[in-house]
Amino acid sequence: MIPSEFSKRSGYNQGRSLLLLASLPLVLAGACRQAPAAPADAGAPDQAIEVPSSPVTEGEVPATLRLSGTLRGNRETDLAANAAGRVMETSVERGTVVTQGQALARLDVRAAALSAAEARAMVANSRVQQETAQKECARYETLKATGAISDLEYDRAVAQCRTLPLTVEAASARASLAAQNVGDGIVRAPFAGVITERSVEVGQYVRQDSRVVTLVSLDPLRLQLSVPEAEVGKVKLGAPVTFRVAAYPERRFSGEIRYLSGALRTTTRDLVVEAVVSNPDKLLLPGMFADVELTTGTRKLPTMPKAAVAQREGQARVFVLVDGRAEERVLSLGPEVGDRVSVQHGVVSGEKVAIGSLDALSNGQRVR
Repeated sequence: MIPSEFSKRSGYNQGRSLLLLASLPLVLAGACRQAPAAPADAGAPDQAIEVPSSPVTEGEVPATLRLSGTLRGNRETDLAANAAGRVMETSVERGTVVTQGQALARLDVRAAALSAAEARAMVANSRVQQETAQKECARYETLKATGAISDLEYDRAVAQCRTLPLTVEAASARASLAAQNVGDGIVRAPFAGVITERSVEVGQYVRQDSRVVTLVSLDPLRLQLSVPEAEVGKVKLGAPVTFRVAAYPERRFSGEIRYLSGALRTTTRDLVVEAVVSNPDKLLLPGMFADVELTTGTRKLPTMPKAAVAQREGQARVFVLVDGRAEERVLSLGPEVGDRVSVQHGVVSGEKVAIGSLDALSNGQRVR
């Protein structure tokens, strides 16, 4: 009985397998009939975007030397008291703008005033003595002519007449010095500028060499550069410079080379050069670091409109139209000339660049 059941089940399974094999072609055929036909343009490129373009042309641009520099005041000084005394008053703070001759601090000069009064009295006394001596000398001249006095007495009288004017002159000099000490009790600005630091407080005792304030002029400024030895021959007086500072990254400032050092620094083998920079708006401040381009002549470079350049991820980029597609490239920019910018690396003359729809473009995008 068991073999009989096994035979039945085996025959059943074999029949079922044959039935499935027989129906498989029909299922595949139905699937083929039901699958949608692939579109004829499945492998066609994406749709082209219409963009305005401009050719890259060769132009003459300034040849520049890239340097770093530091801004300094055209005039800077640590202003000393030039007198000894206690500080009675200070009228400025850090950042105060002052004019030439403005009082910055006042010292206690009462002792100096007393000395000046004493010196003036000594001058008056010396002048009285001089007038008396002159009268005596005139009388001795008469006596000498009549033989009433000896030559020795006459010489003594004449010597006194000659030395008293010198005594008056010395007393006058001491009086002037005492008066100057009184005047130095008021510390004044020697030039217009801004206070960058105040070093004294009321009640503090200062000497002649004590620093009271640091004063810096803001307009114009000096831009100090260090030119490597190999580039010294390219730097000339009157050469223009342009630069940027971190505080105003989108703005370009300009100046002119005005001073050249007479020798290279032996430790760094570079030449210190200073340009004068106009600063009427007081935007620039002494101590700022500057990224400088020093013009040394002219050269030819590919140029393109500024509108073609886009800033992405801190790099200047452009889309070049090549065989109907937009090819994104990273640029190394050169100087700007009007509404065009020169390119050191990234494009060549004759190529076309997109100047519009830059936000809609991507690398490889079809364009027309």
